[in-house]
Amino acid sequence: MQSSDKLNITEFVTSESIDLTNCDREPIHIPGLIQPHGILLTLSEPKLEILQVSENVEQLLGITAENLLGQPLSRLCSKTKVKEISQYLKHNNLEVFSPLEVKIHSASTSSTQQKIHSQNFKGILHRSDGVLVMELEPSTVNKSKQLLKFYHLLKQAIAQIRQTETFNDLVATLVKQIRQITGFDRVMVYQFATDNSGVVVAEDKAEHLETYLNLHYPTSDIPQQARQLYSENWLRLIPNANYQPAKLIPTDNPVSGTPLNLGNAHLRSVSPLHIEYLQNMGVTASMSISLINEKRLWGLIACHHYTPKYVDYETRKACEFLGQFASVELVYQQQQDLNRYRADVKSIQEQLRQAFAQEVSFIEPVLRRNEVELLNLVHAQGAAIILDNEISLLGQTPSRDEVQALMSWLSQQESQGWFVTDSISQLYLQAQQFKAVASGILVISIILRQKSYHIVWFRPEQIQTVNWAGDPHKPVSLSNDGEIRLTPRKSFQLWKQTVQATSLPWQPVEIEAAVEMRNTLMLAVLEFSQVALEQAAERAAIASRAKSQFLAKMSHELRTPLNAILGFTQLMARTDDTPSEFREHLSIISRSGEHLLTLINDVLEMSRIEAGQLILTESYFNLQRLLTSIKDMFALKASEKGLNLTTQWDANLPCYVYGDEAKLRQISINLLGNAIKFTTKGTITLRVKTVSSSNSGSSQKPIILHLEVEDTGCGIAPADMESVFEAFMQTQRGRHAQGTGLGLSISRQFARLMGGDITLKSTLNQSSTFTCEVLLHLADLGDLLEPEVIRHVIGLEPGQPTYRILVAEDVLENRQLLIKLLQSVGFEVCAVENGQDAIAKWIEWQPHLIWMDIQMPVMDGYTATKQIRATQTGKNVVIIALTASAFEEDRIASLQAGCNDHLAKPFTETALFEKMARYLGVRYLYAQETISELNSVTSQPKALTFQDLQVMPSEWILQVHEAALDLNDIKLYELIAQISPQEQPLVDTLKSLVDNFQLEAIATLTQC
Repeated sequence: MQSSDKLNITEFVTSESIDLTNCDREPIHIPGLIQPHGILLTLSEPKLEILQVSENVEQLLGITAENLLGQPLSRLCSKTKVKEISQYLKHNNLEVFSPLEVKIHSASTSSTQQKIHSQNFKGILHRSDGVLVMELEPSTVNKSKQLLKFYHLLKQAIAQIRQTETFNDLVATLVKQIRQITGFDRVMVYQFATDNSGVVVAEDKAEHLETYLNLHYPTSDIPQQARQLYSENWLRLIPNANYQPAKLIPTDNPVSGTPLNLGNAHLRSVSPLHIEYLQNMGVTASMSISLINEKRLWGLIACHHYTPKYVDYETRKACEFLGQFASVELVYQQQQDLNRYRADVKSIQEQLRQAFAQEVSFIEPVLRRNEVELLNLVHAQGAAIILDNEISLLGQTPSRDEVQALMSWLSQQESQGWFVTDSISQLYLQAQQFKAVASGILVISIILRQKSYHIVWFRPEQIQTVNWAGDPHKPVSLSNDGEIRLTPRKSFQLWKQTVQATSLPWQPVEIEAAVEMRNTLMLAVLEFSQVALEQAAERAAIASRAKSQFLAKMSHELRTPLNAILGFTQLMARTDDTPSEFREHLSIISRSGEHLLTLINDVLEMSRIEAGQLILTESYFNLQRLLTSIKDMFALKASEKGLNLTTQWDANLPCYVYGDEAKLRQISINLLGNAIKFTTKGTITLRVKTVSSSNSGSSQKPIILHLEVEDTGCGIAPADMESVFEAFMQTQRGRHAQGTGLGLSISRQFARLMGGDITLKSTLNQSSTFTCEVLLHLADLGDLLEPEVIRHVIGLEPGQPTYRILVAEDVLENRQLLIKLLQSVGFEVCAVENGQDAIAKWIEWQPHLIWMDIQMPVMDGYTATKQIRATQTGKNVVIIALTASAFEEDRIASLQAGCNDHLAKPFTETALFEKMARYLGVRYLYAQETISELNSVTSQPKALTFQDLQVMPSEWILQVHEAALDLNDIKLYELIAQISPQEQPLVDTLKSLVDNFQLEAIATLTQC
């Protein structure tokens, strides 16, 4: 491109005065222009008639735009290719067919000129604003060797990235590999901060270039709408920043009558401000690859070249794939770092708990002796412990008087048990006096009956020098007419900024660790501090509050994701075309989820055990079905570990009995779960039988259920035989496994409540046998209930109003669940994510019913409900609280706030629809009624050993091993098909492992 083609900035910038937010409002997705290294067409569907064309078509093809408008696509390419494209239009995702290899007809020229009959182009399709967009870039047909070269480069890059162990190694390897593939002069990883400014965290460049590493760039360099496009598109290329853009003819989309949205177009012309920005930096060509972390733009891989540089489609797709892969690896590395820190925090917390257990009288001496651990918990240099106005100082801190004054100021601030800032002097001016030792503070507090307990961590002033690529405070310039306009920075010389009176920022995981320490401190105050707790009444009050806060938080945090799990399981089960084997899996998921919900409810009643208020909830139930469902639940887990799970039932085992089914289920699951957890090889055996009981205090026939779980695991030492039944107590082996140490304690309590007990026999390093005996009663035939009838709502009866339902829910998964479920039967649904938006949408939309979550950001459900009820029209709308807060007081609070009713998460679709029918009078259509199967049995796959595979050649075993390592399920199915039909059990088991994505188990099994 010649210098005369340089983009004319003044021609394309609007005359609007640009203030500091104008750049964020610049409509860069509808420029009406494209970059000239390709052609853009818009086509009607399905006729594929040309509606718009870029004006550079004449330059590239020798055909004027006017001669193409209104013409069929066959004017440019063969009818065979047009037919092929028409077939692609039947699919929603057109990206999978890109790039198209297209031969485009050029116009015949005069006899004095050379005739060019056709040119090779790569075609890229997408839809926008009701039209089909076709982008064409000149290309040559790729040879297989070139494609193979890309494969090896990509394979090498992925291998190098996967070998990295730290974040810094990951980003350094990433820029090196991208530069090796693309050949750009400079490749950088640019990370966005929370304020959307950015910093270069990795760089690979030509030796003669100055480094940009660690340079900061202000938010204005990449405005909001540009970040939005980066979030929606993985890659953007500018081959030559000095290009002259090509207009679309006509400018407006003929279908919509508005400028065409080019947000997803590869050829989209970029903002003139951005072009000037690149030119000011001396950059001629650039390419950006997005790095996205959990749907949030984390950063960019920025590539710069100082001469024009075109990157072909295959290379761009390779880089795009690397960007996606790197995004996943970034999340993984961050999670690994987070896990390491959390493991350290857990170790410190455990050390402090053990220290508190050994010092039953005082808290302050324990914390003082563990000063290093207390400071390392949140990476602080000092701490103050304030227990009922008694101050103790550890490490580098302000003076005692300064701490006292600081606490007096903090007591006047609103807080939720903790307070954090990295610049306290901005909020509390007196902190300037001690900023050298305490610029940042993190406080946890417990306040009860005018007594307070605090831990304050201090971080010193960290005078930082931030290196900016130019002055970040001068994004504007003064025009000749005196107006302030936002312009690209012309200077990128190093500009240093000094930040004072500020500590290193407190990270979210450090705040989380402090909040956990608050729980530990609360328990310590409850159990051990006789100085702080002078009366037993105060001790009981703190215990009740600590337990309520813990159980409420635990219940809410568990119920929220469980609601999505069970809800989407129900949605999948509603689909008629779900395969039968998947329905079995969904049934197991549903039963397991319902059991988890039962466990949550049981833990919430743990205090009843301690208070002696636990009661039995007895009913008639199918004992055989209960045991079968438990066996099915653990069959796959046992198979994954290579264990044999066998069941031995007494032939006379009754079908229907009377007793507490939920508690028996929890006992059985806990015993089987422990057996599988602590057994690495061998067999788990579940034996069940019943014997008559001489205890005839009831008119029903009493029986004793004898349930025995035997394993070939690690065994239990004689010294631990009784302690395993104590709450929070674990064996040495148990401390390295997941669990709280509550399971056996609760199970024994349940067994004793049911008139029995749990006993243990074990030989260390050989086996263990847990035996549970409980009292049940045989059911009389007259007592049995009819088989459960399941009625599935499939729609609304005709002749009813169109019911508008508003969903206020902050958790995306639960919001999507409600939308899909309600829309599937015919309701009109609108969803918002907080109480404030719920009020605005209610005013605008006037829904018939609102499903109102309670705990939401910005405004909670209580406040939103009260404000709606305070209006005249808001008295009639039905509002039902839908919340993971499951305590009785939560239900009462929602009713007092003005809700008509309360439904706890996780909910069943039946309960949801019944509530709506009750308050709106909705009438439903139901699917054909089915009787639930009482004795369905899921077959358990056989546990394989390496010897079982010896019926196949060693070469076959090696191929299976390699396919499992490569996660190649298609190859595994092909290899399994080679097994003789006479070895059907082997075929079934291997297929089961592949079907359930247990490729790691196959790799382990086939390892020689």
